[in-house]
Amino acid sequence: MSREFHCPSCDKKLFTYEERTRKYGKLLKECKKCGAQYLDPRYYELAIDGIPEDEFKVTRYSVAILIGALFGWRGIYVSRIYLYTGADPIKWLVPISFILISFIVIIAGLYEIITITTGIKRKKMEKLYEESKARMRDSSYVYTLKKHGYVINEEYDI
Repeated sequence: MSREFHCPSCDKKLFTYEERTRKYGKLLKECKKCGAQYLDPRYYELAIDGIPEDEFKVTRYSVAILIGALFGWRGIYVSRIYLYTGADPIKWLVPISFILISFIVIIAGLYEIITITTGIKRKKMEKLYEESKARMRDSSYVYTLKKHGYVINEEYDI
C-alpha cells in the first residue's frame, strides 16, 4: 500500500513510499524546504532493528521466478493464438509485454538467489550493519533519534 509522507514541520509532501519496502541507512533526513529534521519511515537502523533474516529466504524469490514463468507462459500462449488468428499488430503488445515482464521478474529473482547462496547479500548486510553501529556511536545522532520518538536499545542509549 502506498503512503505519502509530509514534512512534520511545513507539511510539504516529501515522497510516496510502499510500506513493505525496506531501506537501510541513516534515519534522520532534512526537509529541503524548511530545514526541519524528520525520521524517514522507509529506513531502518540495523544496529537497533537487527538484520532481518527474511532477506535471506530463497523461497520468496523462487515464488517470484514461478510467477514470472507463469507470465511468460501466458504471453507465449496468447501470442500463439494471435499467430493463428492473424491478429491486429497492436494486439501483439499484450503477449510481448507479458513475455518481457516475465524475463525481468525471472532475472531479478535469479540474481537475488545467486547473491543469497554465494553470501554476497549477507556480506552487504553486514557492511550496512557495521555502518549503522558506527552511526549509533554518535551521541548527538542517538539523542536526535530519541527526541523524534525512535526507541533506542540500552546498548546505544546515552
